[in-house]
Amino acid sequence: MAEVEQPLSLLDAVRAQLTIDSDSDSSQTTTIRISKKKPPDKTPLDQSVSTNPSIILIESTNDHEPFPDFDENLSEALSECEHAYNQAVTAAMQAGIRIREVEPAIVAPPGQPETKRVALDRLKELLSNPQLRLSTRKRFIALTNMIIRLDHVLFRRSEKFLGPQDTAEATEIATVMLSYLHWVDNMLQDLVDTAEHIFEVLGLLMDEEVSVVVRYRRMACVAAAHLRKPRFLEQRLLSLYLDLYDEWIHNRFLHMSNRLILQEEKIDVPRLDLARHLHSIWEIMSRSIENYAIYRGTLADIRDIYFTPTMTDMPNSPEMEDCLAEEKPQRKAGEGS
Repeated sequence: MAEVEQPLSLLDAVRAQLTIDSDSDSSQTTTIRISKKKPPDKTPLDQSVSTNPSIILIESTNDHEPFPDFDENLSEALSECEHAYNQAVTAAMQAGIRIREVEPAIVAPPGQPETKRVALDRLKELLSNPQLRLSTRKRFIALTNMIIRLDHVLFRRSEKFLGPQDTAEATEIATVMLSYLHWVDNMLQDLVDTAEHIFEVLGLLMDEEVSVVVRYRRMACVAAAHLRKPRFLEQRLLSLYLDLYDEWIHNRFLHMSNRLILQEEKIDVPRLDLARHLHSIWEIMSRSIENYAIYRGTLADIRDIYFTPTMTDMPNSPEMEDCLAEEKPQRKAGEGS
């Protein structure tokens, strides 16, 4: 392969393509060589693409590093820029999800009071979060529409409050909501019970007379097998949904139904069942939010009481040094084979 040595002035001609410059402008020892290679067989996609000679920086006697050292003084500014960039990307994704998926799916009637509009808007904003799981978003969009429908059936459709038809339809909607919220409540209760049990098991493992490495392995296996990572967005979503339910349904229904009960001479059983259903929704959501907080608190206690002290002791333990000493020959043997 013939090689043609060119003068340094060629560097200026190709600098836009290389985007690499020498550290020292005064250096005169940089050599550039152009190698003309036979282009490979072209595919149909490449027929309209011309192949330029490959320009290769072969050698340099410059003693400086090819790239300047990183300026640590800029690290904080760069970190702020990166954080701002990530926030901008997240905001753009969130706006796109809200426009495409949330707003078309949740349509509230106009003329709502400001408190109800604010509660709904806050929930929509969280439902648009790109970190929220798609299945969770779809379920809570459906639950939000059920609240909007309940508001229409209970307070807007008929002049008479809690007529027979409205009571029957509202009870049907509340029953569907309860079926899902019962499932959420049972799942969170199981998480709390499991976390409390694991807390006790880890206490027994801490008392065992074994090396710190063995203890950590056993603790990690138990925690990884039985504990689930908490999701703050889910806990926040339950809180905002409870706020929406309070503003749109629960508070107003309690006020109007209690006044109606005082005016009636006999108890209407279907209305009483509906009132029981609607209050059960509020109780279940409140308990679920509390259980989520208990679960997160238990996991924090497990970390602070058991894992953090164990991990602090591990670097100073002789067992860890022995493990590292045994690991090095095994790695060398594996690389040699």
